[in-house]
Amino acid sequence: LASIRFETSRGYGAAIKAGVRAAKTDFVATMDGDGQHTAWDVKRLEDFLVYFKPDMVIGDRRLKERGVRLWGRKVLNWTASVFAGRWIADLNSGLRIFRRSVALGYEPILSDRFSFTTSITLSMLADHYYVDWLPIKVWPRQYGTSRVKLWQDGLRTLWLILWIGLALRTRKV
Repeated sequence: LASIRFETSRGYGAAIKAGVRAAKTDFVATMDGDGQHTAWDVKRLEDFLVYFKPDMVIGDRRLKERGVRLWGRKVLNWTASVFAGRWIADLNSGLRIFRRSVALGYEPILSDRFSFTTSITLSMLADHYYVDWLPIKVWPRQYGTSRVKLWQDGLRTLWLILWIGLALRTRKV
């Protein structure tokens, strides 16, 4: 098992991309490092992957948010769903397993920042890869605090969805 270290922080997506490049397996699993996900749910996603054979399976957090966060998440999921042509249950879940070769093909356009998950989900759906969601349990955060800034990151994610969605819908294949 190789250890990957950066001299300075390069971002969430950069770390995932480095891990995907270093992996030697056909599939890569990711999970957030704040203690909200369990190994049991990773195993459930793996079992789903083995049985149904999707190119990516994402843990659907079924979040019970209120107020602005709830409506913000609904707007982002709805907007992304319009471009994807199907309902997206949880766009930004960090718990997912995906085909390594597909992720490597998208590496040049995948964000080095927080929006890695948005980018890869929309890209794979736009190219008709088999992407599915499996409900998971989310535990209270055990480590650290969220760095997501509600308005700034929400608007940035909305812009990214529109940019990727329009770019993928209008490209020539």
